[in-house]
Amino acid sequence: MTDTGIVKIHGKEYHTVGKRVADFRSKFPNWSITTDILSNTDLVVIKASILNDDGRVIATGHAEEKRGSTNINKTSALENCETSAVGRALGMLGMGGTEIASADEVANAIAQQNQPAKRMVFDTVNSNQVKELAKYCLNGQETTSTGDLLLKAYNIPSVSELPANRFNEALARCKKRAESE
Repeated sequence: MTDTGIVKIHGKEYHTVGKRVADFRSKFPNWSITTDILSNTDLVVIKASILNDDGRVIATGHAEEKRGSTNINKTSALENCETSAVGRALGMLGMGGTEIASADEVANAIAQQNQPAKRMVFDTVNSNQVKELAKYCLNGQETTSTGDLLLKAYNIPSVSELPANRFNEALARCKKRAESE
């Protein structure tokens, strides 16, 4: 990045949020930027609005950040999210080069893509759900091949590690297969 606040990435021009704000203040000195916190839990969601001097909303932008997902989000998820939302709102206003996303967002996305994937931890199915899956998927038998079957379908080693949020999907597949046999 140069000190101009303009970054070229893959042939596209992106402006930093700082540059967008400075340009906005210069071009629209009587307009305002407001932000609303829509969620401030493990998931932070912010809406930014650009208002003209009559108080009419001209553009909005939303952003979300998962608390703790990056080093900056360990301590400053709210602030980071607000900056992204403001950058997007200004992009929607037409300020920010050739793209809506800001240089800051694109740099963050590239950094995220370069991070090794983290295995997400979910609540797992309970013993009654395991029995129900075994009834349809394994003709009532939970066998040593259970892990092999589930590893292929869900990239997990055993029924007991099936994420609970995927249980209904797995059960529907098994029931459909059992009905067609």
